[in-house]
Amino acid sequence: MASIEKFTDSAVVNQIRHCNRLIQNDRNKDIDPSRSHMNYSLTPERGMGEYEYYKKRKNELYCYRRADVKTMAGWIVTAPAELVAREQIRAFFERTAEFLTQRYGSENVISISCHFDEGKIEKVKDRWGGYVKDENGNIKKELVLGRPHLHFLFIPVAKDKKHKQGYKICANDVLTKKDLQHFHADLRKYLKDRNCPGADGVINGKTKEQGRNYTVAELKERYEMEKEMERLRKIEHEFTHPHTIERGSSW
Repeated sequence: MASIEKFTDSAVVNQIRHCNRLIQNDRNKDIDPSRSHMNYSLTPERGMGEYEYYKKRKNELYCYRRADVKTMAGWIVTAPAELVAREQIRAFFERTAEFLTQRYGSENVISISCHFDEGKIEKVKDRWGGYVKDENGNIKKELVLGRPHLHFLFIPVAKDKKHKQGYKICANDVLTKKDLQHFHADLRKYLKDRNCPGADGVINGKTKEQGRNYTVAELKERYEMEKEMERLRKIEHEFTHPHTIERGSSW
């Protein structure tokens, strides 16, 4: 339902541009440009660009001078499946953004983007796992739409008594094991206390099973594995229940 990523300083500008759909010919093939007009931003108005604000806020904090320091983090929160109406999804995203802002500090928020334009182009398979072809012999493809989701980018800031700034950038001190373990439960409570639609969908069966927050790459890999397992289950079912095979189907 939610996943966390961390970014080094060199990756920040491209991540901000990606979330705002400012990268031409984006290598992310999951994006459908014809639906990008449906996206919107909940980023606070500050009179400057998001990257400019990032640099300004970063300069106010102590930061270790190492290229591998994670200077920005980002939550991706997917709208629960039971939310269909756009006004319900927007209410869910707005309350979720409030929760995250309070959790990590309004002054540390860099960007809040809501995406409705992502899906995945997949090759069409038949029941046996073979590819379906059109009349010209080309493999058919279809767009599998993804769920709307929110990107919340922020600088992870922790108190620091050693340096004059009083605060430092430290993802490990902010995104602790305790913070990650309690994230879904805390978000659910925040939403339920405000009668927000989708609150009960925050903690689903997969979240309970995982017991932690997976990265985007891990979630995509898990998704592909589950799809393959489902395909194999269908094949096994049709072999063990041959009477369910449709008449006229070929082997």
